Amino acid sequence: MAEKPLSLTIGSVDGAPFQVEAAKVATGRTCIIGTSGSGKSYAVGVVCEELLRSGVPFALVDTEGEFSGLKEKYDVLLVGEDETSDIRWSGLDVGDLAKQALDIAPLVLDVSEADDPRGKVSGFLSGLYEEISLRRTPYLVIVEEADRFIPQSGEKLPVFGELARRGRKRGLGLMICTQRPSVVDKNILSQCANQLIGKLVIKNDLQSVSQFFPGNALPKQLTSLPPGEFYAMGGLSPEPARVVIRERDTSHGGSTPPLTRRTVRKFVAGAGTAELHKEDVPRVSETLGLPSTIPPEAVPGWVKRQRRFLLFGGEETILSVQPFQRELIELAVRLREGLLRKRYETKYCTIDGQSGQFVDLEGGLTFSNGLERLLGLDTEQVETLLLLRSDRELSLVDLVEKSGVSRGVLRGRINALEERRLVRESESGRSRVFRRVMEQPYPVWRQSSLELVPVEARLASSARQVKESEVREVVRGLWPDSELEGATRFYYPIYRVELALRKRHRKILVDGRTGKALKAGVPSDRGSRPSGS
Repeated sequence: MAEKPLSLTIGSVDGAPFQVEAAKVATGRTCIIGTSGSGKSYAVGVVCEELLRSGVPFALVDTEGEFSGLKEKYDVLLVGEDETSDIRWSGLDVGDLAKQALDIAPLVLDVSEADDPRGKVSGFLSGLYEEISLRRTPYLVIVEEADRFIPQSGEKLPVFGELARRGRKRGLGLMICTQRPSVVDKNILSQCANQLIGKLVIKNDLQSVSQFFPGNALPKQLTSLPPGEFYAMGGLSPEPARVVIRERDTSHGGSTPPLTRRTVRKFVAGAGTAELHKEDVPRVSETLGLPSTIPPEAVPGWVKRQRRFLLFGGEETILSVQPFQRELIELAVRLREGLLRKRYETKYCTIDGQSGQFVDLEGGLTFSNGLERLLGLDTEQVETLLLLRSDRELSLVDLVEKSGVSRGVLRGRINALEERRLVRESESGRSRVFRRVMEQPYPVWRQSSLELVPVEARLASSARQVKESEVREVVRGLWPDSELEGATRFYYPIYRVELALRKRHRKILVDGRTGKALKAGVPSDRGSRPSGS
């Protein structure tokens, strides 16, 4: 019985695992392409983890020091210049390293801080090619930012041409990764029979990858693909498959540090970092928000108090006024607008940071049905939900005709929607029919972003937070050709007021900017941040 070939699970397609043959990657010619922020390097990290799981030997040329995290879980040798490196470039004979490469753990060649990185890469690959030619054994070379070594214009490292043309017969595979395919040597790029192509926006780059798509027709979604999604083609998939790259098992060094406001301290001569950060009180974080326009002492004047009887009797007493800050999220969504839908426009709306409900800030804080029932669904599931009607049933045949998606795929999406109680299934004659049981949510759009200012909030444990990745999936499903450009978390002032009349106690929430009592149905303030004094 033939042994089942090794496979690499790099992600999923419509919720089903997406696997590729390890041999096609290990000895083939592969390109991973995507603009900055597309998740290209993250995808490379996932491929490396799969190669390590499968025991496939490789060497990765790391130009930005992004892949040292592989050491957290896997046996790799890091060649670099910092103290975490297993081998230092200083004094290293790259030819000797190349001769031993086939017999040692996979290599991460961090050239981000190395002198003459092109020379080191050229020397290592030349020695590796000689060794592979003698031993004829599978080995993969992965090159990040390939345009640095094999530019379309400028000095190329000759060893890459030899690798691309003759390496495969010797068992030597090549994977080139780049943000700018248009500036990579086209002779080498065109030899890549396996492709993972993510978001691209520059015209020249789009033209350079069109050769890989059937009929040179680029998918319209290519310019708006969210991070972590790629089209797999060639030897990876007979037809273009939209793959969601799985989460990494190890940390990724290429994540952009989040921009946060910082507290500026006075310079203290002779004080070390530890001394400056000693604090015996809870830390106060400066974040963005909308300031309160009503001070705590003025809140009682805004509260409508109840009486024991209509015209006489005791009146409620205010026991406490507790300020809180509700976490909200301003979404910036790029929408296709106009009569012919030829132009894009960025509009803004607000959602609750814990529930996902839409929030209207005009005239005070108002909550309405929003994304809360959709969070956790992927884009295709949301699109399928909107294909269904709330006023009449549709059959699978109707849905196949409307969507162009196979019955099996649609059935899987509907099952997921039924589990969330968003779809009701019933019988009509011999057919199963389906109806949507929720109305499509519509936000209150704004033409400009909010004018947020720094506010202070004491750090407290918070309840569930809406994730930007969840919102991105839902946005793309709700509004065709849309893209979530940004999600800014901010804080809105609220007062929790406790009142008492004899033995009866009640609590109400008061808008900290308008003084209005918030209506019933407002999400609980549990997990909100108590505001700073």
